[in-house]
Amino acid sequence: MKFYEIPGQTGAKETLRHHADTSHVPHALMISGPSGSGKMLLARAFAQYLHCDNPHDGEPCGVCTNCRLHADNGHPDLHYVFPWVKSRKPTRETLMELWDNLLKETPSMPEERWLQLLEAGNAQPSIYVEDADDMVQADAYPSTTSHFKITIIWLPEKMNLTCANKILKVVEEPSEGTVFIFVSNNELEVLPTIFSRVQRINVGRLTDTEISEYLTSHYHLVPDQAAQYARLCNGSLIRADELGSNTGENEEFLAMYQDVMRAAYAKKVSGLKRLSETVAAYGREKNKRFLNYMARMIRENFLYNLRMPQLNAMTSHEEQFSVRFSPFINHMNVEDFLAETTRARRDIERNANAKVVMFDYFLYVIILLHRKQK
Repeated sequence: MKFYEIPGQTGAKETLRHHADTSHVPHALMISGPSGSGKMLLARAFAQYLHCDNPHDGEPCGVCTNCRLHADNGHPDLHYVFPWVKSRKPTRETLMELWDNLLKETPSMPEERWLQLLEAGNAQPSIYVEDADDMVQADAYPSTTSHFKITIIWLPEKMNLTCANKILKVVEEPSEGTVFIFVSNNELEVLPTIFSRVQRINVGRLTDTEISEYLTSHYHLVPDQAAQYARLCNGSLIRADELGSNTGENEEFLAMYQDVMRAAYAKKVSGLKRLSETVAAYGREKNKRFLNYMARMIRENFLYNLRMPQLNAMTSHEEQFSVRFSPFINHMNVEDFLAETTRARRDIERNANAKVVMFDYFLYVIILLHRKQK
């Protein structure tokens, strides 16, 4: 991972480079900011930069032994700590395999994807005392191929109190060359005993321009399409990856959304049944993405009624439909619309019959669309 591959976050990159170039590397560092802001990418790039044998122009060389080990996610002096679900009783090998898949497939690190890989269900993942033992042990051993022994702790806000207490001393006074990098989605939820012992770098959401450039370079979207998609991402790389890797899906979902709303307004139950079967055939993950799209368009149509364009994030095609349709999403039904959409998504996540869930949801859309305003 190189810094130039990460969109935006210029200030954070310069700070991290300065730490490395001046040999003033904090022994405990926290990179915090909203989900999808590229924090884990920054942590990984910084770790590779510290390990690189021949860094130049503010970047790791990419060809030395250490850089090649980083490229394979197999550097012996880089350790990861992350939340997991103890009730599932996974083996260490299984957890590391799942983690490796997450890093390779979705490096923007969507927490929801990690929960899916863990098959967490309703269980809440945590960082346990066993992970503290690993951190203490990693600090005790000498480095293998470089001066720095680096541990990246993803989502330290998930760390339980026993674990935090056990690592206090090693975080405050680690052995020479040990560096802890905490990557947090919400630093306010990190235990105060940990928070007070780290040097902090805060990052914000990316700009639409940065997201647009990322979509163009990574997914080869034409500039106009990339710019339209960037407005939908709300500064999140996670959303950008979702849109970029499912090119054309936004237009497909818009067409389905229009068909559902038109059929529901006309009370065409047979038409809604056919549409529910079509959506059910998408498969569970695409079903969930479609319901997320439904929720977004319901919110956007409600906001459209306020006549404040700066609040809306829609493509031109979405806005064309919203001009006439938005009045049907109003204060009398918007909350129930979103609640029912969330319920349908939850049922899909729990492997309920998609045909039944979608048909039931679409029937409820009829009721909501025809609810009279007071």
